Amino acid sequence: SQKQINDTRLLKEQLMTELSTWIEQHHLKQAEAAEILMVSRPRVSDVVNKKTTKFTIDTLVEMLSRIGKPVTVAVG
Repeated sequence: SQKQINDTRLLKEQLMTELSTWIEQHHLKQAEAAEILMVSRPRVSDVVNKKTTKFTIDTLVEMLSRIGKPVTVAVG
């Protein structure tokens, strides 16, 4: 349903915001962030530009765990 699609998009945006904020706080160039996150530089660009359709929640959670930011999921 449309609500589920919106909820998923919002969750991805929240995870991407965490990643983008971390990149900014550490004054990293996209190439440097890509190395740490173990992804390509264009993938970092997609995160920073909030291209939610290009990522699964799982991928974003994995990237956050690589920088020591555990993700907690609450249901209900």
